Amino acid sequence: MILALTVSIAAQAPGDPVREAQRLTRVAQTAEAQNRYEDAIKAYETIAIIAKGSPRIAAAAMLNAGNIYMASGRFAQAANAYKQSLAFDPDSAEAQNNLGEALGELKQYKIALGAFQQAVALDGSYVKARYNMGVTYDRLGQMKYAEFVYRILIRDHPDFPLAYDSLAVALSKSGRAREAIAFHQKAISLNPKDPSFYFNSAISYLMLGDVKNAREQQQQLAKLDPLAAQRLATIIAKPQK
Repeated sequence: MILALTVSIAAQAPGDPVREAQRLTRVAQTAEAQNRYEDAIKAYETIAIIAKGSPRIAAAAMLNAGNIYMASGRFAQAANAYKQSLAFDPDSAEAQNNLGEALGELKQYKIALGAFQQAVALDGSYVKARYNMGVTYDRLGQMKYAEFVYRILIRDHPDFPLAYDSLAVALSKSGRAREAIAFHQKAISLNPKDPSFYFNSAISYLMLGDVKNAREQQQQLAKLDPLAAQRLATIIAKPQK
């Protein structure tokens, strides 16, 4: 009984790292909500230092810091924060995925691919990481691998529109635009409010020389994103090879 009381008092002591980490988390969240991002980052990084004896708390803090860096376009700092998060918690699929996204923004595609693969190995149901694998294969010009990833993703998640659109883009890039059209249409049917789906569909139609349908896609796009529609109209107006 005396031992239990002693432990309870110690846990509530002002200098307790966990309690201080909880306080700083509230400070960071408030700062972030007020768009004081530097203050939020400083608080999260301080948590990682004082709570290093509690790996999950420290890992979560650095993951949050990384997310702020990502949102502000500081991709190198984001990658470093995610690496620190993984040093505390190597089994975090989210940190692996986010590291991959930061590396992708830095155009370090091969390393990014490894991070996405590790994220999927840690959590096979992590749709975002699996999708990011396909995107990265595309960026590496490995279209067959991208196509494989997207087809498996569609098989496992038939209501995920990005997988259909991305597969369609990969097929078009591989010279199979006619095959791509059905996947563009499926993506649009699942999410008719995503402007990129109409833009990508129009490009596939143009690759087939079908200007009429490309213009129809441009008209639909104009309702959602006028600037993108103007850009697409310029592409349509160019002589097709």
